[in-house]
Amino acid sequence: MADEERNRILTELVKHTGKQVPASFLNQTKGFIPSVERFHYLISGIYRPAGSECALSIVTKLSSPYEKKDEVVFTSDGRWLMTYAPRSGGLAHSDNRALIKCMDDRVPLGVFQQMTEHKESRGSSTYRILGLGLITNYDAKSDVFIIESVDTNALEQVTRTIADEKARYEVQLYAQLTNQFKLFAQTEIVSQTVDAPKRDAAFREVVLGEYEFTCAICELKFRLDNLVEATAAHIVPKRKSGTDDPRNGLALCRTHHWAFDAGVFSLTDSYQMLPSEAIHRADTKNFRLEDLRGKSILLPQNESARPHPEALEWHRTNVWLK
Repeated sequence: MADEERNRILTELVKHTGKQVPASFLNQTKGFIPSVERFHYLISGIYRPAGSECALSIVTKLSSPYEKKDEVVFTSDGRWLMTYAPRSGGLAHSDNRALIKCMDDRVPLGVFQQMTEHKESRGSSTYRILGLGLITNYDAKSDVFIIESVDTNALEQVTRTIADEKARYEVQLYAQLTNQFKLFAQTEIVSQTVDAPKRDAAFREVVLGEYEFTCAICELKFRLDNLVEATAAHIVPKRKSGTDDPRNGLALCRTHHWAFDAGVFSLTDSYQMLPSEAIHRADTKNFRLEDLRGKSILLPQNESARPHPEALEWHRTNVWLK
């Protein structure tokens, strides 16, 4: 498999980071994404396409005899880290050599976690798309590979074929969804090849896309080609160095965007409306925010893209009018 083709497939995979998908999404990907034959064939844990020296993806399975070794934790910079047991047969096995090749050449690969088995889900097994990983070491004593979520350089390596800067930054935003959430932007991990206006546009596209261009509060939607009423709001605002991580975002109509930024309402950690008592002191007309108290908001289907509790807590503490 040529590097360009590999990167194209992995770029498509990144766009679904955090989603929980059926087995068919991995082994019959063409039915969901016509340009990709498959992400993984699910016969064994390691998938190495024919003719490729490197593995394209790996999967951790609930029934694996090595499941105690396949663990996920976070590193000091918030990226996820996991241990992954090699296939039985020693490092001479072709699949294990494919992982070593990825490690030696610092080639990223896709990582999936099995979440339910066939019997549990009353249908197809389901898998979580953990995203792109980078094999950083092999621990001979424990007989495990050490895999970390991709760093900036590795992500740039995969996305460099995307000519449009905004589209490239959108993919980079999706890649964050399974990392540890950080309230504030870390300038050292922001792509220096994408200017601020395009980063803002990418954040807007990702957030609005996850909410299907619909206001999370009133569920108002208007979309006609590029004409969209909904806006993408930062929960921790950019002026306070709020991150572009999609979990720091909400799709809001213009009225509710203004009200949220002004602290006229906030949200509970369970995503319920929390209007400010200050509304009762205001001169209002047809402003029915108080009627929404306790209402659950519209949320993205991808649970990993939902507002993070740390961001909501920051908003309640620093913005909400008590």
